[in-house]
Amino acid sequence: MTSVEQTTAGLAPAVVDREAASSLYLAGRLLELISKALIALGDDGLTAIEESGKPVMPVEDRQSGWIGGTRLGYTQMNDGKTTPELAPDDPRLVAWALASDHYRHNVLTVQVLAPAVVAEIKKHALKMGAPVDRHGEVVPGLVLKKGDPTPFKHLDKQLVAEVLAPERIRTLAHALLTGLATLPGLSVSTDAERNPQ
Repeated sequence: MTSVEQTTAGLAPAVVDREAASSLYLAGRLLELISKALIALGDDGLTAIEESGKPVMPVEDRQSGWIGGTRLGYTQMNDGKTTPELAPDDPRLVAWALASDHYRHNVLTVQVLAPAVVAEIKKHALKMGAPVDRHGEVVPGLVLKKGDPTPFKHLDKQLVAEVLAPERIRTLAHALLTGLATLPGLSVSTDAERNPQ
């Protein structure tokens, strides 16, 4: 039987028992939730507005990031990305295109099976385990594809609520930033290395 310590001590993948594998998986998922909460906390800080009305981090500004004396890299505030949005089935667009000499020939008449009927056929096929409709007819183009087995996480709700409580996330952020807690693999540098003259 392989323990969690034996599994994580050697960096190479190891065969683990079910309990160790489950424990590692759930610990990873819990850390994933913690990381999302920390990212959200940092994001709120970067996008905040000062009392003067100016953003904490204006567009094109760049800021180094440190944890326990180790430079992690930098963040940069990029300007918002402009993306066009145009729904091809928007009635206003279709009416405009039909009235246009340039686009009239590009308006399509599409025949599709009603989405509600497609959903009903798929639901019945899933229930039967075969590509058939409720009348027993084989439906052309319908494929039942079985995915790979995947673990399902069910973290204890009380534990998650306690771990992700805002005061705990802020305490964790403070501990990381002040060096009271470190991330694996990070070495602590001196103030001279952090603030070169």
